[in-house]
Amino acid sequence: MKSVIVIGILAVVLISCFSGCVDEKSKFIGTWQTQDGSTTMTFDTSNIVTISGNGPLGLVSLIGEFNYSVANQKITFSSGNIGITLNYSFPQSNQLILSNDQGVSVILTKM
Repeated sequence: MKSVIVIGILAVVLISCFSGCVDEKSKFIGTWQTQDGSTTMTFDTSNIVTISGNGPLGLVSLIGEFNYSVANQKITFSSGNIGITLNYSFPQSNQLILSNDQGVSVILTKM
């Protein structure tokens, strides 16, 4: 009987851990735009982001299609063996802030 309880508790813990990971990544899905409308980023469910516009993002000049991954409050954009990792936060459900470790940031709004 004790083993059934232990297995049940482990299952609940694992499910909550995995659902937290999925939840965080799902927040990115959709199209986001910089405040001045100069750049858009469209995240899809297959880990691809399309960045269009003039691409400075205040952080780095990226234009095109990239892979992205999310872990530990950081997002990594990559193409081949080249990549860049930025911090992110969602202060509101329709707002995304990307920043680097030097304190430069850009605010995006979900369209």
